[in-house]
Amino acid sequence: MNLNQLELFCEVARLKSFSKAAKLLHITQPAVSLQIQNLEEYYGAKLFERTAQGVILTSAGRVVYEYARRLLEIHQQMERELDRVFGVEKDELVIGASSIIGNHALPCSIWAFQEKYPQVKLKVEVGNTKLIIQKVIEQQVELGLVEGSTELPGQKGLVTKKIATDEVVVIVPNKGFWAQKEEITIKELMKERFIVREKGSGVREALERALENQGIKLSELNVVSEMSSLEGIKAAVEAGFAISICCRQGVQKDIRRGTLRAIPIKELPIQIDYYLLYMKNKFLKPVAKRFIRFIAPETLEFC
Repeated sequence: MNLNQLELFCEVARLKSFSKAAKLLHITQPAVSLQIQNLEEYYGAKLFERTAQGVILTSAGRVVYEYARRLLEIHQQMERELDRVFGVEKDELVIGASSIIGNHALPCSIWAFQEKYPQVKLKVEVGNTKLIIQKVIEQQVELGLVEGSTELPGQKGLVTKKIATDEVVVIVPNKGFWAQKEEITIKELMKERFIVREKGSGVREALERALENQGIKLSELNVVSEMSSLEGIKAAVEAGFAISICCRQGVQKDIRRGTLRAIPIKELPIQIDYYLLYMKNKFLKPVAKRFIRFIAPETLEFC
């Protein structure tokens, strides 16, 4: 049990809806359901009942709700006092984020964090995975959020915390031949015009490692362009210029709009992890520690 779970529980009870609480807290409904389930298992009691009008608290749920509200109020009072002591109201937090996270995951998380701590100024610097890792090591940013491998030659004292897992998929235009395609083979992938991400990209490295495990080099693909802009890549794919790869979460909006499709490589499933980074021996400001607690797996939400 943690305070995030209690806060989520109270919002569900107040709104009488899992979906409304999910929308308000910028997380998915399955994530809400999972956290409530974990809370019910922790207390050994059912906390909600479903009705035609929504969900209502059980007798056990009402007890948990009353005490949870008090705990959260006391915790908020404590944080306000700490803000006064540490001067957090004037604080700034600089975060480095790789392109997928910076453009698709972090915006929603930032909105949620700033709704909770409106006095904090957040600054986000976006780059590829290797660049962000380097910025964290050189202390140009206090925290980093990246996808893919976090290993750099000679790096020391870098703390890495896994916060999510995603799937690397091939992105194709939602028209013509591709509109009915459900998967692509490695042989087919090698023949198609292909746009690759720049060196230092976590997605590119994930693809290179997966291909090497099959005895294939990236140079054996029909690479027609190398691009660092995900939006530029998506525009080129949508126009039918070539195909490419991306984390599935990076193209969710495009899939919903019907402009792109995401298909797996038949013999080559590729997973990629998302990490939170900071230096072990660096003093972290209170606001940075709060953000680390806030960006837990159950709260990371893609826009």
